[in-house]
Amino acid sequence: MKRIKIFVSSVQSEFAEERRMLRNYMSTDALLGSFFDVFIFEDMPAYDGSVQKVYLQEVADCDIYIGLIGNKYGYEDVEGISPTEREYDEASRCHKSRLIFIKSIHEEQRHPKEAAFIQKVEQDIVRKTFIDGESLRYAVYSALVRYLQDRECIHSKPFDAARSTAT
Repeated sequence: MKRIKIFVSSVQSEFAEERRMLRNYMSTDALLGSFFDVFIFEDMPAYDGSVQKVYLQEVADCDIYIGLIGNKYGYEDVEGISPTEREYDEASRCHKSRLIFIKSIHEEQRHPKEAAFIQKVEQDIVRKTFIDGESLRYAVYSALVRYLQDRECIHSKPFDAARSTAT
């Protein structure tokens, strides 16, 4: 079976710990590790090429885009767009599965462009909020299990059906 590639996107400086935690968790969990390969940009070796070209190609090559949205909008290119928003747009353009997780904070602390990005996302897809690393890990796990169930990679019977076949 072909492994499913996940691209984790966020402002790196804001979510450095969460990005590493997700990569390590998804790689070592008995279920998730059987199905998924995780890409975070920090793992990319030195490369003689445009940073934007590299991350957009990684998004195009992935199966699932996971976006973490928080306070910061991040670096803006000459058009005033952050890499995280560019990556989200590329995932949308390429019809990738997009799983978005928004950190719960006081809205007045959020960068105005980040707030606008959230509004854009909310018009497209269902997103989930999180408050800390543990709630993020649980939300990502739940979303990925559902992804596997929806694609019939794993099956779960109702409790009664499982019990009736055991007797």
